[in-house]
Amino acid sequence: MASYVQGDTRVALLSNELAVYQGNGSVALNSQRTRPLWFDGRFLAARDLAREQDYFLQRQADLGQSAGFGVVHGLWAYMPPVSPQMPDADVVVITAGQGITPAGELVLLTDDLTLHLADLPDEENLDVQFGTSSTPKTPARTRSGLYVLALRPVEFTADPIVSYPTSVTGTRTVQDGSIVEATAVSLIPYPDPVSTYDAAQQRSALARQIFLTATASQLPDSILPVAMVSIERGVIEWIDPYLVRRDAGPEYSGLRFGLTDPAAQQAFLQQYDGQLQETVAQRRASGLSANFAAGNYFQALPPAGRFPLASMTVTGTSTALAFSQVFFPQQMDVRLSIIPTDEIPALIEDSMSLSPIDLTLPQSAYADLAVFALIPVPRSGFAALSSSLPVISPAPTLPQVLSFRPPIALLRLYQGAPQPVPPTPQTNASWASVIGSQTYGFYIRRRSSPTFVDFTSPPPIPS
Repeated sequence: MASYVQGDTRVALLSNELAVYQGNGSVALNSQRTRPLWFDGRFLAARDLAREQDYFLQRQADLGQSAGFGVVHGLWAYMPPVSPQMPDADVVVITAGQGITPAGELVLLTDDLTLHLADLPDEENLDVQFGTSSTPKTPARTRSGLYVLALRPVEFTADPIVSYPTSVTGTRTVQDGSIVEATAVSLIPYPDPVSTYDAAQQRSALARQIFLTATASQLPDSILPVAMVSIERGVIEWIDPYLVRRDAGPEYSGLRFGLTDPAAQQAFLQQYDGQLQETVAQRRASGLSANFAAGNYFQALPPAGRFPLASMTVTGTSTALAFSQVFFPQQMDVRLSIIPTDEIPALIEDSMSLSPIDLTLPQSAYADLAVFALIPVPRSGFAALSSSLPVISPAPTLPQVLSFRPPIALLRLYQGAPQPVPPTPQTNASWASVIGSQTYGFYIRRRSSPTFVDFTSPPPIPS
């Protein structure tokens, strides 16, 4: 019979029982999971206590891996606004927080860190400082290229104390008495996946590579990435957290097509939204409107997200208004509707299991794709507004005319039974007033309607 250790759920095997398990190969040993067995009369050495510490550190790392790696909270990397107090263009702030590396180790920042990237060591130099490499590399103050800003768990010895001799003839010495755990910030070179030197296109190509083709470069398990940085001669061109940052959480165990990792799904949505806002802000600062095609700045879109309402162009006179859009591929079927603002989070969450939209495909490939373009409105006026926006059919206006649908008609359309009517200037003007001065609308990729076969009718009799 096996004996149980009181207060422990593991079974303590007797020597004869262990021999049986080892004989039939039904026991798996882990050399990293051994700890000292203490008993009265055993001589206590430093190596024994060190082995016990290593055991619990390894077990803690194993538990950390079971929850999945990523940022637990905080650890947001961003560029502070240039000011007289912060004049340099290579400054990055990482907010306080904690996370778990892929190896299961905890990284922690108790306070916000303000860093000059030129002062940071790269991966090779950091390894030298902590004794894992023999080729020091001087940090470059004129770096150029793509880098991953990452956190790495490290430790060092400190707090010297007197070490008493272990023999009669020995002398007293001084040894460090503590092991201090810390988190180091480093830059890791990231291979450039594109051949263009345009920073905006490089960023879009990275997003497509990481989130659409799932061929991101492998990073060490010993680090926690918090942002990707593009540097040109020591100056930051852009910083994008969600290209490499992942938020920790349980993974979905069911069947998914598209981005199978929920953390990657959320990261793609956040990365796209951040780049979209930067693009709109840069165009406005240059005196340009937000009326642009998504393909000019992105190579892939998440299955749901925001889009600039300025990309819907109103043309014609007060008696003959027409709408066209340029943001989505022109062969794509775009349907316009309104949605209560409080329903947007649930709608986006429901759409994230769909595949992303690849913007590098031939134009003909988009004829079989459709999206719903949704204008957010307050809940209080939703019912009255939806009843005042009847279904209208698209007018033949190039490059592409939107198909307008109120929510109830969208439901019929989703079920495969739309009932459009000819458009009128009054209904077009009503839709223009709904858009108003809003900057962004929301889009969701439309699911395809299933085609059913009727088995209730008898098959035709062959002649």
